[in-house]
Order: sequence, then structure tokens, then C-alpha cells
Amino acid sequence: MAMAMAIPSLLAALLAGCVLLAVPAPQCAVTATDHVVGGSLWTIPTSSDHYSNWAGNRTIFAGDNLVFRFDAGMYDVVQVGQWEYNRCSWEDPYSDTLKSSPAVFHLDFADAKYYVCTIGNYCSLGVKIYVQVQQA
Repeated sequence: MAMAMAIPSLLAALLAGCVLLAVPAPQCAVTATDHVVGGSLWTIPTSSDHYSNWAGNRTIFAGDNLVFRFDAGMYDVVQVGQWEYNRCSWEDPYSDTLKSSPAVFHLDFADAKYYVCTIGNYCSLGVKIYVQVQQA
């Protein structure tokens, strides 16, 4: 009698397993990558092409984050347009100026992004970066 009752239970378990296998597995969520700007600190670079080389050697996707690490009070960061970037200006910023570290910018969509430091003449000394964000 115990064997007769075990067969329907086993059959039900096997059928449930078949139904589960027929349902497609959900797609795994893609996690954002944090890109620490310059590889370490947002600071006056030792070469004028430091930040452009850093940005050119990685692929940054929409959904990722740019992380600026710096000494608070000594540096800051603001997102600007290409015109401001080229002129080291922040007259019409795209974001608030972030003054505490780490400053994180979430990259919502594919586009060119420009960032500068507003302290003293640091932007003209190379504390600025342009990144091209790719569609994920």
C-alpha cells in the first residue's frame, strides 16, 4: 500500500519538474560597473593626456557609474557640456558641483559626458575628463 501511494507522489514531482523546465529562466540582471576616474585620485595629472588616455582605454556603458575620488576642499567635480569643457568653464553646468568624495555620477544613457574641476585653475591644469558612454 505504501508503494502504491509513493508512485502518484513521485509522478506529481516529476511532472512539476517538467513544467519548471519548460518555463524559460529569467534573464540575470546586469550589474553596473564602477569606474574610478583616472584609476585612483581626481587630481592634477602628471601628464596632460592622463585622463584622456584613461578614458580611451576602457569601455563605459550606460548603467555604469563614474566615481571621482579626491581630497574634499582641494578638488570638486561638475558635469558640463562640451563648450564648457573645452573652455574650462562651468557657467551652465549639467549637474550640481559635487564637493565630497567619492562623487558618483550614474550614467543613464549613451552619450558624450564632460566633467571639470571648478577649483582655481585646476581644469586648465588637466583636471577634466571626457568619456564616451556606449549603449549597453
